[in-house]
Amino acid sequence: MDIIDDINNGKKEIINCIKKYGSVREHNYWFFYNQQNDYAKVYFFKFNDRGLLSVRYKSGLWEIIGEILAPENERLELFKNFLNYVLIGKKDKKVFVFVPETFYNNINNILKNSSIYRMTNRADIYYTPVFNLKNWDENLEGSKWKKLRNVKKQFLKLHNVEIIPSREIEKEKLNNVVHRWRKNRPKIERNYYTEMYLNFIKNDFEGTDIARSVVVDGEVCTITSGWNIPHSQNYYSAIGLYNYKHNGLGEIANIDDLTQIKKRNFLFADFGDSTESLLQFKKKFGPEYFYKTYWFHIKGK
Repeated sequence: MDIIDDINNGKKEIINCIKKYGSVREHNYWFFYNQQNDYAKVYFFKFNDRGLLSVRYKSGLWEIIGEILAPENERLELFKNFLNYVLIGKKDKKVFVFVPETFYNNINNILKNSSIYRMTNRADIYYTPVFNLKNWDENLEGSKWKKLRNVKKQFLKLHNVEIIPSREIEKEKLNNVVHRWRKNRPKIERNYYTEMYLNFIKNDFEGTDIARSVVVDGEVCTITSGWNIPHSQNYYSAIGLYNYKHNGLGEIANIDDLTQIKKRNFLFADFGDSTESLLQFKKKFGPEYFYKTYWFHIKGK
């Protein structure tokens, strides 16, 4: 096992590993890169041509980004190697993991029978809505889309609206959207996502396929952005922010986001883990199904 702590120099190796074994929405080099900040450093654990994306916080907490970059039948063994290194070898505090249900069940089976590790508490479960773009009507015609159609009509009646690529906007104006969003979100979202969003802006949304902003009456009010999930025709809408200044702003941003994703010929759109209130909002846009992700910590016994 090799550990790459300079991911600028290791960029080619990491991207090649993602190209070969990428399987989930978090498998994106720039999503990984932008996790780094003053209190968090990113590390790539390399097992021959396999790999694992991780972050170590100054507190001694480690985090795994997405699933293991390896054939499915090898992921669990590489995950155990990682645990041995950080919890037994380095004697760090604990590991934070957020993964889909199948990989969670595999990890949970290990922990139940382990004399070395344990889950620190019951996992938090989040639901992710997934949209079938074939069913998305950008014109919002018919009774199914009546409420959204009325929201859009009223919003355009009250405001002068322009939707433009986020890369064409001054970074400070985009940063202001992030800071205004932060004030209105739960603590866990503020702490976890804010620095990453600011880094995406700083790095000109590199690694994304779409990055757009709604400008209302001359003010930048939203950011939506995301990328292709590796080895699929599916899209991850990783960033969806608005400054809460106008009723209907979230609807306008998401209508545009789904429309742009469909125009790029993606089949499905993953709209990310959601708190209960956020999930209810996302249901307005007609997801086809939901899947669970589990958020939990592992530490030594």
